[in-house]
Parts: sequence; C-alpha cells; structure tokens
Amino acid sequence: MTAEVSAALHRPGERPSAALRSVPAPRFQPAEICKLLQGFNVRPETLQQYLHFAPRQYTRNLIYRDDLFELIALCWDAGSASPIHNHSNQLCWLAVHKGALRLENFDSLDGPGPGDRIRLVPAGGLDRAPVGCVDLQQGDAAIHRVSNPFAERAVSLHVYSRPYDSCIAYDREKQTAREIQLFYHSVGGKLVSPQREEHFQ
Repeated sequence: MTAEVSAALHRPGERPSAALRSVPAPRFQPAEICKLLQGFNVRPETLQQYLHFAPRQYTRNLIYRDDLFELIALCWDAGSASPIHNHSNQLCWLAVHKGALRLENFDSLDGPGPGDRIRLVPAGGLDRAPVGCVDLQQGDAAIHRVSNPFAERAVSLHVYSRPYDSCIAYDREKQTAREIQLFYHSVGGKLVSPQREEHFQ
C-alpha cells in the first residue's frame, strides 16, 4: 500500500461514499448495496475531482477505502477494455454513471486459477449497459470483462467489499490465468506518480 493510498483510507468522500459509510457492516450485502446504488443521484460536480481519463485505456480512481469497502470511479476512454478477471472472492458492484459499457460474463471450466489450461466460455452479460444500470459480481466464479466499445467516454462507480489488491486475469486464447496486482490512477482526486501501464480492475 502506497503512502498516498494510506493517507486516503479514512478520508471522508463526497456524497456516494458517505451513503455507503452509513450502511452497518452486517447489512453490507448484495441486495442492500444494489438498492443504494440504484438510488444514487450523483451530481456531476460531486465526482469531477475524481475523474481522470487516459487515452485508449481505462483508469481506476480511488474515492474512499476502509476495511469494509472501497469506492472507485473507473473512467473509460472510447475503445478501452479491462482484461477478463475475477474479484478475489469478494463482492463487486458496478453502477454506470455516464455513457454506456459492455459487460461480458464468463464461466471457467477448470476452476478460478491461477494456472494453465484454464478454459473460459461466455456466460451472458449486457451488450450496452446504460446510465443507472447496476451489476453485481460475487465469488470466485464471478468472471467478467468490462469494455467501452462506444464512441463516447464512460464513467462507472465500483464498490468492492472487502477491498483487495490483486485478482486473477485470464487470457482466453492462451488459456492462462495469472494473479496481477491492482493499481490506482489517482487517490482522493490526486494523480498517483509514477503512472503505471496497467490499471487492472
């Protein structure tokens, strides 16, 4: 954990993080958080300081993190895509805040990995998830890819409970699964230096 991330761990965020912090730990469950995210009416100026884009890629911008959850704004340039990945057996909520995203789910025929000869098959998703769409991923079996194949930039809010710093990324063509470290593009609105090539989800 970098010093920049550590300094932001308990820093009060704007309205979205305040709403999430009001949920007691025993109630921080799939249905409760889905309902909360569906009810979000976030003003653009509330998130503006956290929205950092990069050409032809997506960025992970930390808004708030504690032991129970982290809230991240992901900024998707047109044509950007995440790797296929899991969520380290944690809960992941995604809410489309601006633009639209493509959500692709996969099933593994050979367990979550890591390792070789890990075969993935498509398992549904949404070709175009619009503003207001909320998606839930949970458990090691939850494997997906998020992308923005559309002409306009997009923003999504992600809640992870509990927070994690690595996950498994999959290569369908090579049938491999490897553990990768997760990095933030910005923390508390400030760019992390030096910038990294990989901003895995």
